[in-house]
Amino acid sequence: MLKNVKAQAAAALHIPQDVIPGEPIVTVTGRQKVYIENYRRILVFQEEEIRLQARTCRIVIRGKRLQIAYYTKDDMLIGGQISSVCMEA
Repeated sequence: MLKNVKAQAAAALHIPQDVIPGEPIVTVTGRQKVYIENYRRILVFQEEEIRLQARTCRIVIRGKRLQIAYYTKDDMLIGGQISSVCMEA
């Protein structure tokens, strides 16, 4: 319910949804890089799959030769040959 209130407030104020605190922001650059903000933890780290837990969902990155180029407590950059990025409830 709080999620709906946040979304309605953002719409009423005409601000982008990605400004809502805590929502994950995923930026894909070509097939080589994925930049992720607002994740909580790394669940799976394998060469062909990386799973992250965000506040509102799980983020699954699949591909080949995946690697975490860098990470902080708030964001990370994943490189490799990206084949898919999914968000699961």
